[in-house]
Amino acid sequence: MKIRGEIYQELYELERDKEQVFSIKELNKGEKASLLSDIMFKSMFQNDERIRYSCRLLSHLLDMEYKELLSKIKLVKNDVNKKYNNDKNERCDYVAEIDGSIINIEINNNSSVTTMERNLEYASRLYAKKTKVGTKYRYTQTIQFNINNFAFKGNEDIIDIYYMQNKRLIKLTSKIIIVNIYVPKLRQKYYNEGIDSLNELERCILALIEPNIKLSEELIMGDKVMEDYVKEAVEVCSEESFGESYDKEVALQEQARNDGYEEGLSAGVEKGLEEGIEKEKVIRSREIALSMLKENIDVNVIAKCTGLSIEEINNLQ
Repeated sequence: MKIRGEIYQELYELERDKEQVFSIKELNKGEKASLLSDIMFKSMFQNDERIRYSCRLLSHLLDMEYKELLSKIKLVKNDVNKKYNNDKNERCDYVAEIDGSIINIEINNNSSVTTMERNLEYASRLYAKKTKVGTKYRYTQTIQFNINNFAFKGNEDIIDIYYMQNKRLIKLTSKIIIVNIYVPKLRQKYYNEGIDSLNELERCILALIEPNIKLSEELIMGDKVMEDYVKEAVEVCSEESFGESYDKEVALQEQARNDGYEEGLSAGVEKGLEEGIEKEKVIRSREIALSMLKENIDVNVIAKCTGLSIEEINNLQ
């Protein structure tokens, strides 16, 4: 449904750009796991003892200095409100509170519309968590940062910020802000223009996502917090328990790629063939989801690997 007389294009309708998309793969000597890895993200960001690392990233994105952020930031439960009483809990990747505002970080390796709309739902539910101030209630400002391991053709920005605003750029509200960070566009900039072309934020993000330890050290040289991050990330990757979980994640990612979950098809494919392939993908994604459920893997991880919604996965059980 559209507003009469309005002509526009949705972001989701743009063709996916496959260049410089990062693959979660087996680590070689001199490499650490990327923050795009679900296991690595949980180890390094979903951890009160390592809060300074996510705080460092956020200090480049928010209008607040690192030391002040560190003194105010607090990790909170990453469960989002249920829509219905019989719903199962759904979890965001990262939720923190700063001065009454909610900060949400999502890692997205799947470029399906389902993934992007699910993130929007998370932001909306976090916003809907009312806070009592005196005798009144107010809605919570929610800023969501999507670190996307995909990009769109025709959209060349590394960082894309979305508000609710009209054509004259007057904001309806600043209480819901969506920030899309496109990893492939950042990697393209580095490979095409070199390390000196990157600003502090871009260096920080690239050091978090790139596995090459030497490159990561070069990117954040002089930043004590990020230097500690690289050292601790290397140590974490050497732990046996981490290695087992990471190997399982690599295997699942590889299986998903082999079964054809890459978004988009080459130009010129007939529509009928396209629809047939999509139906086959859905069948295979359900099969993989069932296998992952039997391994007691978190439904949020399954959703990211297969592109299925939480509801679809729960209905498989």
